[in-house]
Amino acid sequence: MRTPQKLSGEERKAAILKAVRHLFAAKGFAGTTTRELAATAGVSEALLYRHFPTKEALYGAIHESICSERKYDKFDQLAALEPSTVTLVLLVHYMVSILARDAADPGEGSIPHRLILRSLAEDGEYARILSRRLAEFWSPKVVECLKAAAAVGDAIEERVPFECGSQFAFHLARMVVVQFLPPTPVGGCGPLNPELVSRVVWFVLRGMGLKEEVIRRYYQPETLAALGL
Repeated sequence: MRTPQKLSGEERKAAILKAVRHLFAAKGFAGTTTRELAATAGVSEALLYRHFPTKEALYGAIHESICSERKYDKFDQLAALEPSTVTLVLLVHYMVSILARDAADPGEGSIPHRLILRSLAEDGEYARILSRRLAEFWSPKVVECLKAAAAVGDAIEERVPFECGSQFAFHLARMVVVQFLPPTPVGGCGPLNPELVSRVVWFVLRGMGLKEEVIRRYYQPETLAALGL
Protein backbone atom coordinates (compact mmCIF):
# COMPACT_ATOMS: atom_id res chain seq x y z
CA MET A 1 0.00 0.00 0.00
CA ARG A 2 1.18 3.52 -0.79
CA THR A 3 1.80 5.79 2.18
CA PRO A 4 -0.30 8.97 1.96
CA GLN A 5 1.89 11.94 1.03
CA LYS A 6 2.50 14.27 3.94
CA LEU A 7 1.49 17.86 3.32
CA SER A 8 4.06 20.62 3.64
CA GLY A 9 3.40 23.46 6.06
CA GLU A 10 2.12 25.77 3.32
CA GLU A 11 -0.02 23.03 1.81
CA ARG A 12 -1.54 22.28 5.20
CA LYS A 13 -2.30 25.96 5.78
CA ALA A 14 -3.97 26.20 2.37
CA ALA A 15 -6.01 23.06 3.07
CA ILE A 16 -7.20 24.45 6.42
CA LEU A 17 -8.20 27.76 4.85
CA LYS A 18 -10.17 26.04 2.11
CA ALA A 19 -11.92 23.72 4.56
CA VAL A 20 -13.03 26.23 7.18
CA ARG A 21 -14.20 29.08 4.93
CA HIS A 22 -17.54 27.28 4.55
CA LEU A 23 -17.96 27.26 8.33
CA PHE A 24 -17.19 30.95 8.70
CA ALA A 25 -19.55 31.75 5.83
CA ALA A 26 -22.34 29.77 7.49
CA LYS A 27 -21.86 30.83 11.12
CA GLY A 28 -19.79 33.99 11.08
CA PHE A 29 -16.74 34.79 13.21
CA ALA A 30 -18.48 35.07 16.57
CA GLY A 31 -20.59 31.96 16.05
CA THR A 32 -17.67 29.65 15.22
CA THR A 33 -15.48 27.90 17.82
CA THR A 34 -11.90 26.74 17.34
CA ARG A 35 -13.02 23.20 18.13
CA GLU A 36 -15.48 23.34 15.23
CA LEU A 37 -12.84 24.84 12.96
CA ALA A 38 -10.31 22.11 13.78
CA ALA A 39 -12.90 19.37 13.28
CA THR A 40 -13.97 20.81 9.94
CA ALA A 41 -10.34 21.01 8.79
CA GLY A 42 -9.64 17.47 10.01
CA VAL A 43 -6.82 18.53 12.33
CA SER A 44 -6.30 18.87 16.06
CA GLU A 45 -6.76 22.22 17.76
CA ALA A 46 -3.04 22.13 18.59
CA LEU A 47 -2.15 21.82 14.90
CA LEU A 48 -4.64 24.52 14.01
CA TYR A 49 -2.97 26.88 16.50
CA ARG A 50 0.46 25.95 15.15
CA HIS A 51 -0.49 27.41 11.77
CA PHE A 52 -2.83 30.15 13.00
CA PRO A 53 -2.11 31.36 16.56
CA THR A 54 -5.56 32.92 17.00
CA LYS A 55 -9.01 32.64 15.49
CA GLU A 56 -8.59 36.23 14.33
CA ALA A 57 -5.43 35.28 12.43
CA LEU A 58 -7.24 32.42 10.72
CA TYR A 59 -10.19 34.62 9.81
CA GLY A 60 -7.92 37.30 8.36
CA ALA A 61 -5.98 34.72 6.35
CA ILE A 62 -9.24 33.42 4.86
CA HIS A 63 -10.19 36.91 3.75
CA GLU A 64 -6.84 37.49 2.10
CA SER A 65 -6.77 34.07 0.42
CA ILE A 66 -10.25 34.47 -1.08
CA CYS A 67 -9.43 37.94 -2.41
CA SER A 68 -6.22 36.59 -3.93
CA GLU A 69 -7.98 33.59 -5.47
CA ARG A 70 -10.70 35.48 -7.30
CA LYS A 71 -9.77 35.06 -10.95
CA TYR A 72 -11.41 37.52 -13.28
CA ASP A 73 -9.66 36.36 -16.43
CA LYS A 74 -11.16 38.91 -18.80
CA PHE A 75 -10.77 41.92 -16.52
CA ASP A 76 -7.13 42.42 -17.48
CA GLN A 77 -8.12 42.40 -21.15
CA LEU A 78 -10.86 44.94 -20.55
CA ALA A 79 -8.64 47.09 -18.33
CA ALA A 80 -6.10 47.28 -21.17
CA LEU A 81 -8.64 49.01 -23.43
CA GLU A 82 -8.61 52.77 -23.87
CA PRO A 83 -10.75 54.60 -21.27
CA SER A 84 -14.07 55.28 -22.96
CA THR A 85 -17.83 54.93 -22.65
CA VAL A 86 -17.70 51.58 -24.43
CA THR A 87 -15.01 50.26 -22.07
CA LEU A 88 -17.10 51.38 -19.10
CA VAL A 89 -20.13 49.48 -20.42
CA LEU A 90 -18.01 46.37 -20.93
CA LEU A 91 -16.51 46.58 -17.43
CA VAL A 92 -19.87 47.02 -15.70
CA HIS A 93 -21.51 44.20 -17.67
CA TYR A 94 -18.61 41.85 -16.91
CA MET A 95 -18.62 42.76 -13.22
CA VAL A 96 -22.36 42.19 -12.80
CA SER A 97 -22.17 38.93 -14.78
CA ILE A 98 -19.44 37.39 -12.64
CA LEU A 99 -21.13 38.45 -9.40
CA ALA A 100 -24.36 36.84 -10.61
CA ARG A 101 -22.48 33.71 -11.66
CA ASP A 102 -20.89 33.36 -8.24
CA ALA A 103 -24.19 33.97 -6.43
CA ALA A 104 -25.79 31.17 -8.45
CA ASP A 105 -23.04 28.73 -7.42
CA PRO A 106 -24.12 26.78 -4.32
CA GLY A 107 -20.50 25.82 -3.62
CA GLU A 108 -17.28 27.83 -3.62
CA GLY A 109 -18.54 30.68 -5.77
CA SER A 110 -21.13 31.90 -3.28
CA ILE A 111 -18.76 31.92 -0.28
CA PRO A 112 -17.40 35.46 -0.84
CA HIS A 113 -20.97 36.79 -0.98
CA ARG A 114 -21.85 35.02 2.26
CA LEU A 115 -18.68 36.24 3.97
CA ILE A 116 -19.47 39.81 2.92
CA LEU A 117 -22.90 39.60 4.55
CA ARG A 118 -21.44 38.07 7.72
CA SER A 119 -18.69 40.69 7.78
CA LEU A 120 -21.12 43.59 7.48
CA ALA A 121 -23.15 42.16 10.35
CA GLU A 122 -20.03 41.81 12.52
CA ASP A 123 -16.76 43.81 12.41
CA GLY A 124 -16.69 44.65 8.69
CA GLU A 125 -13.06 43.52 8.27
CA TYR A 126 -13.64 41.33 5.20
CA ALA A 127 -15.68 44.13 3.62
CA ARG A 128 -12.80 46.55 4.23
CA ILE A 129 -10.32 44.15 2.63
CA LEU A 130 -12.58 43.91 -0.40
CA SER A 131 -12.85 47.71 -0.60
CA ARG A 132 -9.06 47.98 -0.61
CA ARG A 133 -8.91 45.46 -3.46
CA LEU A 134 -11.50 47.44 -5.38
CA ALA A 135 -9.43 50.57 -4.93
CA GLU A 136 -6.46 48.73 -6.47
CA PHE A 137 -7.87 46.98 -9.53
CA TRP A 138 -11.40 48.25 -10.23
CA SER A 139 -11.91 51.87 -9.25
CA PRO A 140 -9.01 53.53 -11.13
CA LYS A 141 -10.07 52.14 -14.49
CA VAL A 142 -13.75 52.89 -13.94
CA VAL A 143 -12.94 56.46 -12.91
CA GLU A 144 -10.84 56.90 -16.07
CA CYS A 145 -13.75 55.64 -18.18
CA LEU A 146 -16.27 57.89 -16.44
CA LYS A 147 -14.05 60.91 -17.05
CA ALA A 148 -13.69 59.94 -20.71
CA ALA A 149 -17.47 59.50 -21.02
CA ALA A 150 -18.11 62.90 -19.45
CA ALA A 151 -15.55 64.54 -21.75
CA VAL A 152 -17.55 63.54 -24.85
CA GLY A 153 -20.92 64.32 -23.30
CA ASP A 154 -21.96 60.71 -22.62
CA ALA A 155 -22.10 61.09 -18.81
CA ILE A 156 -23.28 63.70 -16.35
CA GLU A 157 -20.47 64.24 -13.86
CA GLU A 158 -22.70 65.88 -11.27
CA ARG A 159 -24.91 62.78 -10.94
CA VAL A 160 -22.42 60.84 -8.77
CA PRO A 161 -18.78 61.76 -8.01
CA PHE A 162 -16.63 59.46 -10.15
CA GLU A 163 -14.75 57.87 -7.25
CA CYS A 164 -18.03 57.20 -5.46
CA GLY A 165 -19.62 55.89 -8.64
CA SER A 166 -16.99 53.20 -9.12
CA GLN A 167 -17.64 51.81 -5.63
CA PHE A 168 -21.39 52.35 -5.93
CA ALA A 169 -21.52 50.16 -9.04
CA PHE A 170 -19.83 47.17 -7.42
CA HIS A 171 -21.64 47.25 -4.09
CA LEU A 172 -25.06 47.84 -5.62
CA ALA A 173 -24.64 44.91 -7.99
CA ARG A 174 -23.50 42.65 -5.15
CA MET A 175 -26.45 43.56 -2.97
CA VAL A 176 -28.83 42.73 -5.82
CA VAL A 177 -27.38 39.29 -6.51
CA VAL A 178 -27.15 38.23 -2.84
CA GLN A 179 -30.96 38.13 -2.86
CA PHE A 180 -30.51 34.88 -4.78
CA LEU A 181 -28.28 33.10 -2.25
CA PRO A 182 -31.18 31.38 -0.39
CA PRO A 183 -32.79 28.34 -2.08
CA THR A 184 -35.92 30.50 -2.42
CA PRO A 185 -34.75 33.94 -3.64
CA VAL A 186 -35.77 37.06 -1.78
CA GLY A 187 -37.76 39.75 -3.59
CA GLY A 188 -39.82 39.71 -6.76
CA CYS A 189 -37.32 40.48 -9.52
CA GLY A 190 -37.68 37.09 -11.19
CA PRO A 191 -34.94 34.50 -11.76
CA LEU A 192 -31.25 35.38 -11.80
CA ASN A 193 -30.86 35.11 -15.56
CA PRO A 194 -29.25 37.17 -18.36
CA GLU A 195 -32.29 39.44 -18.61
CA LEU A 196 -32.02 40.40 -14.94
CA VAL A 197 -28.26 40.89 -15.30
CA SER A 198 -28.88 43.33 -18.16
CA ARG A 199 -31.44 45.22 -16.06
CA VAL A 200 -28.94 45.57 -13.21
CA VAL A 201 -26.24 46.75 -15.63
CA TRP A 202 -28.61 49.35 -17.07
CA PHE A 203 -29.57 50.57 -13.58
CA VAL A 204 -25.93 50.83 -12.48
CA LEU A 205 -24.84 52.70 -15.61
CA ARG A 206 -27.70 55.19 -15.20
CA GLY A 207 -26.77 55.67 -11.56
CA MET A 208 -23.15 56.35 -12.50
CA GLY A 209 -24.33 59.16 -14.77
CA LEU A 210 -24.50 57.69 -18.28
CA LYS A 211 -27.30 59.10 -20.38
CA GLU A 212 -30.11 56.75 -21.35
CA GLU A 213 -29.61 57.18 -25.09
CA VAL A 214 -25.90 56.43 -24.65
CA ILE A 215 -26.60 53.17 -22.81
CA ARG A 216 -29.09 52.20 -25.49
CA ARG A 217 -26.48 52.90 -28.17
CA TYR A 218 -23.59 50.98 -26.61
CA TYR A 219 -25.09 48.28 -24.41
CA GLN A 220 -25.97 45.15 -26.38
CA PRO A 221 -26.09 42.32 -23.79
CA GLU A 222 -26.79 39.56 -26.33
CA THR A 223 -23.65 40.47 -28.28
CA LEU A 224 -21.56 40.61 -25.12
CA ALA A 225 -22.86 37.22 -23.96
CA ALA A 226 -21.86 35.74 -27.31
CA LEU A 227 -18.34 37.08 -26.70
CA GLY A 228 -18.22 35.32 -23.32
CA LEU A 229 -18.67 38.48 -21.24
